[in-house]
Amino acid sequence: MIPSIVEQNIHQVLIKKMSVQSFEQWLYEDDVLESSNPDLYLELISFNYSSEDNFYYRFYDSFAKYVHFYKFEADRIKEYLNSIIDRDGNCSNAIWVMYELYCKGYGFLGKLGIIYGFCLVDYETSESNHNIDTILDKLYPEIIDDAKNVLNWLEEGKVVFKSQDNGYGVFEYDDLRSETEILQGNA
Repeated sequence: MIPSIVEQNIHQVLIKKMSVQSFEQWLYEDDVLESSNPDLYLELISFNYSSEDNFYYRFYDSFAKYVHFYKFEADRIKEYLNSIIDRDGNCSNAIWVMYELYCKGYGFLGKLGIIYGFCLVDYETSESNHNIDTILDKLYPEIIDDAKNVLNWLEEGKVVFKSQDNGYGVFEYDDLRSETEILQGNA
């Protein structure tokens, strides 16, 4: 078993949210791993961080086995939800991802995926020259409340991811929402 901060930092490197340099610096400055798992510490400090040749593949191949990716799935979805709520420059992609995740098995994203995400699928496949901002204007502000609902379920532990990837980029989860909340999330 490895400390959660170690697992989190390896995960951050794997998804390219932490630079290799920051990870390496953290590794040498923080003694938590050295004292709790000397073998992994030795493996990590022996890794060649300076070689750019297939770095992420080599890093993934060596260290992904230490990461339980499902632990970070709620955080990943929360980032998309916050993008939708804030209507930032990435919100159309975030809405699209809600559709993809719903289709892959995340039933709790039903309303976001079908009602809103499908509008963007239609936009992507349409031959007309619709402006994405015009389509987003039709989705807002209603989408904000629905995104906040899902965000609350994740933050309150009503949707809990519990196992590794099923091969389609999604994880099994426990749905602990009330019947009313389940209906709120359905399309």
